[in-house]
Amino acid sequence: MYTILNINIDDSVLEFPANDELIRLAVGQSNNNKDNKQSISNDNGQTLSYGKDTAEYIDSLIQLNHFIKRYYTFFNYAKLYDNAKQNNEESVTDKFKNIALANKPRLADVGDKYIKNDLILDLFKQQSAKVK
Repeated sequence: MYTILNINIDDSVLEFPANDELIRLAVGQSNNNKDNKQSISNDNGQTLSYGKDTAEYIDSLIQLNHFIKRYYTFFNYAKLYDNAKQNNEESVTDKFKNIALANKPRLADVGDKYIKNDLILDLFKQQSAKVK
């Protein structure tokens, strides 16, 4: 499966989509089973979620993982389109863009639990901006 997103957890990189148990293990090991409050930031260093405890943090990452898996075709082709565009591969850019747009989720259809997750909204906005 093509990697859609990398998240740094301490000195390790967790690739999404991932296995839910792998997420639990990676976060649990990084916390040494402490119940510290954690903030989640995007690639630009902008804090998306403040002070989540370990259980909330893991749940948030698992929701993100399920969202990526559910809309994998959109995320995959948005990335392929962006890569092709950057490499001036004009023969495939339109094809990738059309497939991405055809599979783009409408937030109205996504559901409350996803829309309330700042990580999901941030990833969705980033990928949507690529295919505009």
